[in-house]
Amino acid sequence: FNKREEQTLVLNKKNIYLREQQHSIQNYMKNTLLTLLCCLCCLQLFADEQTIIPNLKFGKPTMEELSMTTYAPDSNATAVILCKLTNVSYKWGLESFRLVSEYKVKIKVLKPEGTSYANVTIPYYELANNTMKENIIGLDASAYNMENGKMVRTKMKKDMVFKERLNENQMTLKFSIPQVKAGTLIEYEYRLESDFFFTIDSWKAQSDIPTLYAEYDIIIPEYFKFNTDMRGMESLETKSESTSLSLSIGGQFFQCTGSHMNFRGTQLPALKDDSYVWCADDYCTQVNLELLGIDFPGSLYQSFTKSWEQIDEALLKDNEFGGRLKMSNPLKEEMNALHLEQMKGTEEKICAIYTLLKNKVKWNEKYNLYGKAPKQILKEGTGSNADLNFILISMLTDAGIPAYPVVMSRRNMGILPLTHPSLQKLNTFIVGIAHTDTTLVYLDSSVEDGYLNVLPPLLMTNRARVIIPGNYSQWVNLEALGTNQLRSAVIASISPEGTISGTRETLYAGQYASRLRNKFRTAKDSTDFVNKLASEENIQVKSLRIEGRNGFSPQVREVMEFEKQSTVNDQFIYVNPLVFLHVSESPFKQSERKLPVEFPYTDHLSLTANLTIPEGYVVDEKPEGLRVQTGDEKVFCRYTITQQNNQVTLRYLFRLQKLLFLNTDYPELQQLWEIIAKKNNEMMVCTPKQTYMLMLTPSYRMP
Repeated sequence: FNKREEQTLVLNKKNIYLREQQHSIQNYMKNTLLTLLCCLCCLQLFADEQTIIPNLKFGKPTMEELSMTTYAPDSNATAVILCKLTNVSYKWGLESFRLVSEYKVKIKVLKPEGTSYANVTIPYYELANNTMKENIIGLDASAYNMENGKMVRTKMKKDMVFKERLNENQMTLKFSIPQVKAGTLIEYEYRLESDFFFTIDSWKAQSDIPTLYAEYDIIIPEYFKFNTDMRGMESLETKSESTSLSLSIGGQFFQCTGSHMNFRGTQLPALKDDSYVWCADDYCTQVNLELLGIDFPGSLYQSFTKSWEQIDEALLKDNEFGGRLKMSNPLKEEMNALHLEQMKGTEEKICAIYTLLKNKVKWNEKYNLYGKAPKQILKEGTGSNADLNFILISMLTDAGIPAYPVVMSRRNMGILPLTHPSLQKLNTFIVGIAHTDTTLVYLDSSVEDGYLNVLPPLLMTNRARVIIPGNYSQWVNLEALGTNQLRSAVIASISPEGTISGTRETLYAGQYASRLRNKFRTAKDSTDFVNKLASEENIQVKSLRIEGRNGFSPQVREVMEFEKQSTVNDQFIYVNPLVFLHVSESPFKQSERKLPVEFPYTDHLSLTANLTIPEGYVVDEKPEGLRVQTGDEKVFCRYTITQQNNQVTLRYLFRLQKLLFLNTDYPELQQLWEIIAKKNNEMMVCTPKQTYMLMLTPSYRMP
């Protein structure tokens, strides 16, 4: 995921959370300020006197750190985090608490590619029209190199530090540490002070490079009640204890107790994006703290714990969400020209309305949860999926078709928490449409090549919430949405020269139809599309007819005449009876895997090939049949080949009905996929009848 986009999305999540919390907390703080002045105390950082390896002193690198050239647990690492120290505490500001987060990072660059870790970006928050903000203080960074047997320290200068405003609320601070190369030791530290004391950022112990030592130390005053959520695949050493705190307010010190928590991890492996994983961060070893409530002496306890019903209500009351759901249809006149009353069923009406919208406004390839004014969107002719979805809901409602927002977290942005409802985890929504009195169909305005219930796999999450006013909201699982199916039949003949000539008729449905349409839409022209198809399948395309490639329809039908050259060697013809392979090789090459395997959608593929062998030839060898499946029968493959006279018939069936396989399931999955790939590549041998009969005689011997 692009780091700039990821940092922006992190800040967007924080913006959503602040929208929910800021107003209520500010009012609460004003009402309890006098009480606080009598009883609060400041938080002091806990000093761990235990000896810890590696060296945790900054500014004084050891010779072992400077001379280090490899990291034994991961010899391929381009760099390694020697230590990452994070301390979080509270202090009293002018009128309320401030959250103080101190960061210290030490990185050893091992290879030239690792020099990129000298370029650091820190996201933070600064409201343009509000006094609440975050400040980065005490930034210090240095590079250490060995030159002529001596250590040389290069400190970063102020002209290497830049600030950039992303929008009215979001900022980034960027800096580059100079003189960094393979062998360099990098150190940097800074403090971030925040008025948004009610939200503590997630702490991630792992990174995309190995981490030798990571420590998270946090002290929370007794007045703040947080839920602690630990997750990830690596273990952390944890400690939790009560501690005494003192806080200076107006020159006076006050005492209270606090909760001191410490989390430590050693030799943590790199966590890298892997194939067949939507969001590696879901499996990152991390600590998340979510505010449950505030309990100040002399004041009533104020809960900030939300149920999903309360989040539904908050969204419906928000002007940029619930307000958009109440807007009138901005395309009413254009929709009247569709004459919906003359259409037969609901599905035809939905398709007509959606097509009208997509002709008026294009998707700008951005996903949002909140929308802008429809007049602005229609004027610009482009908008996010949320912008278009709000208009779509208004159009459907105007046509008497109930439609509701279905909020979610996109699959590449992490799963929604099961036990702790959180508005900040939501980042977009699609549209649930009443197809009948009891069923919904799903659609998103980002869809260019799909259909009803054919969403981009990014949005096919297993946990989405249909928001229906009147407390009728419900959870839905979109993982197995729709039917993704390919049915193909080949009728062809084989010439003595090994040329396979025939036709292939294929029916594409669901994601298969979407993928085919996308290939055609993104090709330069039809010639480019045909050339790519010929190259991918190693064939000559004699003719091609595709029905349903442009319309908003459930399936695509393709009829193709083709030729494909097989291998001929000393009169023997080597033919792959599948003709068009399902898979040429297994996608799972790793000997072991730490992350689960996540398939994008369920799959059903059926291939049939009827081949006529040349006159005067016999089938000398042909692949054996195969039936293989996982222990739970969720992945299944059958390969059956038969012969009658000069006709060879192959039937191939593949089904995938399970999307998540744990890393413990990986050996079985890998083995099954290797078997399937091997079977896909097996050959049938056709031999001239005379040669075959000669080979059967006892006197026949190979030279």
